[in-house]
Amino acid sequence: MNNKKLAWEGQGMRWILSTLGLLIAAASLSAASTPRSTDWDLLGNSSEMQHHSDLTAINTGNVVNLGLAWSVDLPTETGLVGNPLIKDGIVFQSGPGGAIFANDVRTGKQLWTYLAEPKIDDASLAALISHQTSRGLALQGSNVIVATGDCRLIAVGQKTGKKSWEVQSCNPKEMYGITGAPRVGGGLVFIGNSCMDTGMSRGFVEAFDAATGQRRWRFYTTPGDPAKPQEDAVQDMAAKTWGTDWWGKAHGCASVWDAMTYDEKLDQLVIGTGGPAPWPVNQRASDAGDELFTNSIVALDAKTGAYKWHFKQVPHDGWNYEAAMGIMIADLPIDGKAQHVVLSVPKNGFTYVLDAATGKFISGKNYVDVNWTKGLDGNGRPIPEPATMYWQNSEQKAIMMPSTMGSHGWEALAFDPSTHLLYIPAMTIPTEIGMAKKGHNGIYMDFYAGDAPGAPVKPYSEIVAWDPVTQSAKWRTRGVMPINGGLLHTAGGLVFEGTADGKFEAYDAASGKLLWSARVGGAIRAAPSTVMLNGEQYILVPTGNGAASSTASYVSRYTSTPEARTPPRLLAFKLGGKAKYPAFAKFEPTPLPPQPRPNAELAHDGYKVFKANACSACHGAGGAAVGNRPPNLNKMPPVDLAMLRTVVKDGALAPNGMPGFKDLSDSELEALYAYIISEAWNAYDIDRGKPPVSSAH
Repeated sequence: MNNKKLAWEGQGMRWILSTLGLLIAAASLSAASTPRSTDWDLLGNSSEMQHHSDLTAINTGNVVNLGLAWSVDLPTETGLVGNPLIKDGIVFQSGPGGAIFANDVRTGKQLWTYLAEPKIDDASLAALISHQTSRGLALQGSNVIVATGDCRLIAVGQKTGKKSWEVQSCNPKEMYGITGAPRVGGGLVFIGNSCMDTGMSRGFVEAFDAATGQRRWRFYTTPGDPAKPQEDAVQDMAAKTWGTDWWGKAHGCASVWDAMTYDEKLDQLVIGTGGPAPWPVNQRASDAGDELFTNSIVALDAKTGAYKWHFKQVPHDGWNYEAAMGIMIADLPIDGKAQHVVLSVPKNGFTYVLDAATGKFISGKNYVDVNWTKGLDGNGRPIPEPATMYWQNSEQKAIMMPSTMGSHGWEALAFDPSTHLLYIPAMTIPTEIGMAKKGHNGIYMDFYAGDAPGAPVKPYSEIVAWDPVTQSAKWRTRGVMPINGGLLHTAGGLVFEGTADGKFEAYDAASGKLLWSARVGGAIRAAPSTVMLNGEQYILVPTGNGAASSTASYVSRYTSTPEARTPPRLLAFKLGGKAKYPAFAKFEPTPLPPQPRPNAELAHDGYKVFKANACSACHGAGGAAVGNRPPNLNKMPPVDLAMLRTVVKDGALAPNGMPGFKDLSDSELEALYAYIISEAWNAYDIDRGKPPVSSAH
């Protein structure tokens, strides 16, 4: 054989083998960069709460092919709002009262359900309201950990659905309840609580051993009775900031009702606190200082609960501009070098960047229009705007921007660690707030003020892509419904959000362009989660009427539409998904009220009773709750005054979570019934195209 031919064939074979080797290596690299399976086993997918995923299988180029893989109705009456957690092919979803639902990620098949036995006998109003709310759960080791409204933590086996341990945190007979998701880190589970803005109890956060439930430590967010020794020097320091004779006027609560973020790098827990009560500043101590630790970001040693630092956001707060939501840990390029920071996006309309090790203020800027302050000074302290201090201005009221619900609530932020963009689900809800002689916290609020004819600002929502380094917006979207769902960012260049009117949408993370949208039936408040399973990327999100959050009923006009108040469902999406979308809800007009329209003046008096006793916290503004628990009083009013008396004053439904109000007088009951019937008539007329007759202030 020709030697040249042999040499050529040998070189050709080596080239083929070399090329095959490169192709095999490239295939291996591709397979390594796209894992066949992943988990989403921490709230927000990381202890930093960034709601970011490195997955790229679903991306800007193919998201148009996203479709429904499956949907499943979950066995509860209450529309769910917690971020789904996913481990080993199982998706875990929490529900009110300590419910846990476990389903197969591939098929949606229900694997097991855990329903905690309620313990609400003699429970406080805070515990009863909290019993209807749940914003998520935690996974740790082999357990699922969920909180109950009646102040318990319960651990349940992930594979079995059987209880592993149970521990009592707060006291449900006092003004405490739990609505938030537990957080985990360093072998501990952390939980806070809520006093429903009453100021009737001391806020605190606790840590328990995640394996056994044994309590490790407790940190109080407000000082105790000054007539007694405080627990330590930190509480002594805090007590000095409340002013003269403060104990008889205000008790906090500085509730840690949502935001807790475990900083793994510094082994610290960063918490956000609620505001002081009563809200009007002139009803608290006249010489009060910062009223610590209300409206603050506080860092604690995760192992011991020892205080490390705090940053006060809103001194002399009269608007409930809490810091109890929107905390994230990140590394940002500050002054040319990487800096470990806390990002805080509270209610007050600002984004704060703080040094994570010291709490030092780095920068802050409002990302929406605000009117309560003229801006921040060099230390991050707000510069007062007297016109919106309703407790002392001439009109005793003001239209607030943001509203007392905030420009950002508990709905999840998202973050892109490569571009350092922060994605904020923002809401603009112009709200009138003013002084009231009798009412919850000494004030009244009208969240629907922006809907009034001639209102200069109408309610709307946004996604704001915010650069926290330059404190500037890169892009904004605008939506009609003011309160939508939490966000998910993926390395595929996408930002996902669900909406109040039953859509699930994907935006280009770089530009804000809407790339994909699907009508999915139910309203969405939760943040989506995403995982790879057997080589396919899934995105999961719960839908329904959102009633596992109190605001779903409190401002039902803004949190869902009648057509989006579907049964609670879990939805899974993937590329090429072909499942049929579940049915929308059917509009059911308000039935004819059982009594004639009452006297308008009497109904107006009943409005005051309704507000003073915080009835809207459960039954919603005007009684228009979503779902059937608690009932929508527009559609299901008491048939007569005698029935109202039996339920409201005598407490006939107390075992079902409806407390009795024994102190109501006969005249107050009569006025309350007039208001309920008046609002039922208004809803009846609106459903038939007629204008309502106002019973409000």
